[in-house]
Amino acid sequence: MKKAVQMDFDGTVTIEDVSYLLLDEYASDRWRHYLEKYTASRMSVGAFSRIVFGMITSDEKTLTDFVRRSDHIKIKPGLKDFLDYCKNKGVRVVIVSHGLMFYINTILAGLGISGVEVHAAENDFHPGGMKVRYIGPDGAEMDTGFKEAYTVWLKNMGYDVIYIGDGASDIYSCRKAAHIFATGTLLELCRTEKLFCAPFSDFFDVIRGLEPLLIS
Repeated sequence: MKKAVQMDFDGTVTIEDVSYLLLDEYASDRWRHYLEKYTASRMSVGAFSRIVFGMITSDEKTLTDFVRRSDHIKIKPGLKDFLDYCKNKGVRVVIVSHGLMFYINTILAGLGISGVEVHAAENDFHPGGMKVRYIGPDGAEMDTGFKEAYTVWLKNMGYDVIYIGDGASDIYSCRKAAHIFATGTLLELCRTEKLFCAPFSDFFDVIRGLEPLLIS
């Protein structure tokens, strides 16, 4: 069966959560009040993102420059090797993230990486506050289940889905994935739910773990 890798971005590709860095720098201090509600499952990711990113009134250049220049944004080792490996093996790679499209594309471009399929929050810069929305595989706006919807979409196209992630929001996709690479909170959740997963600390670990899965 053909294989697809679905991977998260913040905390998976990056070491720190870029959204949180942006919010700490440019949003009202109250954004963390909404983070508490979101992490306690008392607010959807769509509602959370609309409110907290709506607190950011800075323009595109200011925010893009911050992403390009921040010393806090670091990438897990081996990303480019991993992407090249998947390309050579004919494995589709899809980034599906609750983060913002503009900074994901900015970071990838800064690494010299192009052509990666990315599904993330669409964002419009606005002096009254950033506008954010999540668009599912069917073109409809979503408030919840964004990552899981893309997992189902890939499976419906006949892919064995290999999932790579780090956070609590990734567990829903993991329940539907054929194979899981996990770190951080996701690793703990997979173990709690007795979902077989391979721990990883960088993308060289993932390459080593993929090799036996791709033997034809």
